[in-house]
Amino acid sequence: MKKLLIEVKDLWKAYNGKSAVSGLSLNVSAGEIHGLIGLNGAGKTTTIKCIVGLLRADSGEIRVAGRDVYIDASYKSIIGYLPENPSLPEYLTLREFLIFVARIKGLSGSRADSEVWNKLALFELEEISDQLIYELSRGMKQRLAIAAAIINDPDILILDEPFSGLDPEAQRVTKRVMRETANKGGAVLISTHILDAAERFCNRATIVHKGRTLIEGAIDELKSQVGLGPNASLEEAFIKIISS
Repeated sequence: MKKLLIEVKDLWKAYNGKSAVSGLSLNVSAGEIHGLIGLNGAGKTTTIKCIVGLLRADSGEIRVAGRDVYIDASYKSIIGYLPENPSLPEYLTLREFLIFVARIKGLSGSRADSEVWNKLALFELEEISDQLIYELSRGMKQRLAIAAAIINDPDILILDEPFSGLDPEAQRVTKRVMRETANKGGAVLISTHILDAAERFCNRATIVHKGRTLIEGAIDELKSQVGLGPNASLEEAFIKIISS
C-alpha cells in the first residue's frame, strides 16, 4: 500500500456562520497526481488553505507526510504551494523575487542562484529575468508563480487552479514537473474546475460539491461508478455525480 502523504478527515470550516466545507475527506498517496474537482464555491480553496496552514479548520484532522499540521509545522518545508490568485511583488524583478523565495525556503546562496536560473529556464523566463513583475502578462505571472512554488523541488505540490491563464507550452512544462514530483515518490494535489485539464493531468480525483466529498478514486473508476465507460469524458461523469 502506498504511503499517504496528504490525509484530510471530516474537515469542517464556516465563515460567519455559513459552511464552506462540511465534513470533507481526502487522501493523496505517494506517486499520485490527484485532482480536487468541483464547481466554483465547492470548498476547494478553503480545503487547500487549511492544508497549507493559511486557515484553521473548525474541526477535523489534517496530516501531511504523517505530521499533524496543527502540531508540527515542519511539514511546510516539504510542500510547494500555488494559491488561486498569486499576489506577487510588482516592483521586484523576476530574478529578485525568485531569489527571495529561495532564501525563505532555506536555500544557500550558491544553490539559490542555481535553482533560480534553472526555474527561469524551465519556464522560458530567463530572457526577461531582469524585468519588473508588474510588466508581465497574466500568463507570464502564472509561470513565475509556479516557478516560485517549485523553487526548492518540494516533495509535495499543492496547486490551486494552476492552469488559469497558462498557455499550452507552460501547461506542458507544468505537467512535466507534476509527473517528475509524483515519479520520485512525492505527490501532487491540484484543485480545478477545468475538467478536461483534470482528465489530462490527474490519475486520481476527489469530486466535491457544496463542501462535501461525493466520490474519490481513479479517473476511470469514477466513470464506471456512475455507469459510464472509459471513453466517456470526465465532464459527463462529473455532471452525473453532482446531479445524483
